[in-house]
Amino acid sequence: VKAGCLPPYEQPFPHVSHFAMAEGGGGADGGEDKEEVAWESLMVKLVALRGDPELEALLSEKHKELLSCAVPLDASTGLPPPASDGTTLDEAREAWFLRKVGQQGDSRERRKLMKMLLKALRKFAEKYEKPPNAEGALSAMEALKEGGPTEGPLICHRLEAGLAGTRFEGLRIAKKKDGVYQLGPKLVVAVQADLEGGALLVHGYFDDSGVLHPVRVPVLAFLEEHGAKPPSDDCDLFGGGGGGGGGEKRSAAVSGASGGEEGSKRQRELPPGWTKRESRSKKGVFYYVHEAKGLSQFDRPES
Repeated sequence: VKAGCLPPYEQPFPHVSHFAMAEGGGGADGGEDKEEVAWESLMVKLVALRGDPELEALLSEKHKELLSCAVPLDASTGLPPPASDGTTLDEAREAWFLRKVGQQGDSRERRKLMKMLLKALRKFAEKYEKPPNAEGALSAMEALKEGGPTEGPLICHRLEAGLAGTRFEGLRIAKKKDGVYQLGPKLVVAVQADLEGGALLVHGYFDDSGVLHPVRVPVLAFLEEHGAKPPSDDCDLFGGGGGGGGGEKRSAAVSGASGGEEGSKRQRELPPGWTKRESRSKKGVFYYVHEAKGLSQFDRPES
């Protein structure tokens, strides 16, 4: 993958952890493989529910080791970052298993433990899994507007619902901050609810510099375009591109129009800090970026 390009979403089975894919078989009955699948399924559900007051209380009281496991992934490693005390994922995980099933607990007992916890989590998830039009369903628009503890669980589950039955089903989705979510280990997107129908949309993705690039599509359409392996090495995402030029050079070329006095004059007319860029995936579509402020928009900035 070229510098500046987003690493493609290449894992064929999103619900299987990187560890399981790398390690391969585990025993005659594949018990360790099954354990890894069970672990990843548990983490997908736990991460999606983080912020829910009842879940947080449950973890703090009975499963404190998992607090440092069910977090957004480190983009450089694809794993949760170490806890504040330096505890790694493997250490926290083994400490949890040791406390719950003891040293003699085998893979089968570990899987049983995870299955029981996952079953309990589904009860917490019921209120977030109601279809938007169902009676008593929570409003994504209100959750995003108000923030608070229910935003993360609701938005994560609505995004998950948009991927049900597709190759992206089981993708780990985590809240990074209000209105901003991580899809898998690499993609970080901003979401909003459509003002007319209330549908949940990805309205931008962040590049490595934290600049928001505007899009406005459902999560599945976004992942089909940006989360799958590109057809060639000419990756135009996050500032990359084929032909020996990095995103920064290409952006500068685009923002300066076609060069010359006329392009420079147009550039000077923009408010300080703003540049005009052409979408790399939608030729002929332009938007405006203020890198220092991390802003991006289609409308020409006035100030």
